[in-house]
This record gives sequence, C-alpha cells and structure tokens, in this order.
Amino acid sequence: MSQRIGILGLGEMGGMAARLLLARDMAVSAVDRPSAAWLPEAGGTLVADAKTLAAQSDIVILLLATEDAVEDAIFGDKGLAAGAGGELIVADMGTFAVALKERVRDALEGKGAIALDTPISGTPQAMETGRAVIMLSGDEAACDQVRPVLEALAPKCPFVGPFGHGMKLKFVLNALVTNHVLVTAEALNMGIASGLDPQQIIDVVKPSVATSTQFELRGPLMAERKWDPPTAPARLVLKDTHYIVDHARALGVPAPVSTITRDYYDKVAEMGLLDKELAIIFEALEADNEVTD
Repeated sequence: MSQRIGILGLGEMGGMAARLLLARDMAVSAVDRPSAAWLPEAGGTLVADAKTLAAQSDIVILLLATEDAVEDAIFGDKGLAAGAGGELIVADMGTFAVALKERVRDALEGKGAIALDTPISGTPQAMETGRAVIMLSGDEAACDQVRPVLEALAPKCPFVGPFGHGMKLKFVLNALVTNHVLVTAEALNMGIASGLDPQQIIDVVKPSVATSTQFELRGPLMAERKWDPPTAPARLVLKDTHYIVDHARALGVPAPVSTITRDYYDKVAEMGLLDKELAIIFEALEADNEVTD
C-alpha cells in the first residue's frame, strides 16, 4: 500500500511540495483551509484538523511559516501531537530556532511518533527545478524511510547527523545566501553611484573570480529593478536572518555581516516591501545613499 503523506502548512512551499508529490501519484492530504481549497481538484484530500491529519497519515511534512502557526498546529487541542501515534514519522522542514524544533520533537515522541529535523534550502522555484536540498537529521533509519518521499521535493537529501544538525546547517546556508545578496546590492549600488552602467558591471563580474551564485541570480534583477513577480519574496528570508543572528549570539560567536543583513531586511519590512523579490534589499541599501555635490 502506498504511503499516506500529510502536509501541514500549505503555503507557497507546502503548496509546491503537494504539487510535486501529486505529480508522482502519491497520496497527499492537508488540513481544510482557504489556502488548500485547490487540493481536491488536483487529486489530494482535505481533513478537518491537524489531529486528524496525524491519525490518517504515515508521514507528515511540516512546512509551517510562523511560530504562532507551530503553537496552534502542533500543540493545540486539535494539533498534530494530539493525533500522533507510534507509526507516524514527522519531517519538520520549517526554519525555526532549534529549541522550538526540539519542543515539537518532544511533544510528538511523547506520543510514540518519530520526529525528524529536515529543513529545506531553496525556494519554491528551486524545488520545482530540482535545485533544492533537504538536510536530514535525527533517527537515521527513519530518515532513510522518508528519503524516497522527500526526494520528490529535492534530489539531494543527505543525512547530516543528530536531530538539530539539519537546522544548524540551514543557518549556515542561509547566512551565505542572504549575506551574498546584500554584498551584491552593495557592489552594484557603489558601481551605479560611480556612474557605471549596471549591465556593464554584470558583464564584467560574472566571468571573474568576484562572481557568486547570488550575484548571477539577483544582480540582473537589481540592475533592472525587477521585483515582480518575485523568485522568492523578501518575507521568506526576513525571519531567517533573525534566527541566524540569534543562533550566533547564543553560541557567543560574532556575526557582523549577518547582523547588517538582518537590519536591512528589517528596513525592507519598514518600507512595506516584503512581498517583493528578496533582491529588493538593494532599494533599502540605496535609500541610505548620501547626496553629495
């Protein structure tokens, strides 16, 4: 019998996950919410609440967007933990503090379920094009069991160690991504302010040793000020930048670049631009330019 897959959190990431799983003829269910209204027509099923989702699934994928959503969907009276049983494996693909993920694990394992920390690195577009990576951590046998399902979402699903190591690696990856986006914005802002043509900057940098993946992906967007439609909206990385700085502070290690990146995405939020492509950080940086004679 095919495995029954539940997805808790059918937003942009969860919606893409559901579509990719359905494309492989997997049985997919989600909680009945306005954002999930499309699922039955696509071949999935809807259930009343997270408690029912747990009871009717073999594997549940968590793609919850906020801490408030976690509190309600996991720990509430109709939450996932209330319906979890001994056969259930929960793959937590969200980005949150390790301590919160451990709370989720403890609540689920208290009911006999197995909880894994399996964060995904990549946007919905990266998932769709096979460029995402999922880092599996926790019980290794359970990771092996869910890997064939998660490989439908990301071709690379390495096992990285004990529970929590996935999230710690995600912080490393997201620090590199978001900081490279800021550095790209800084370099282009300086070059354009110098009177250089933005396309000339891109043409010279791309084949040089100074290039980076984020420069190549988002430099052209910044040069064209193409913020819509977003490859990934800035709101997807805003909370990540806060988690990265908080994680570094808890370890007692400096994170000067990540701190500045966090502050500029906070400025993006203040400017009301979080639904724009995350390269919009260029405009937050540019807004601090001083006018000189």
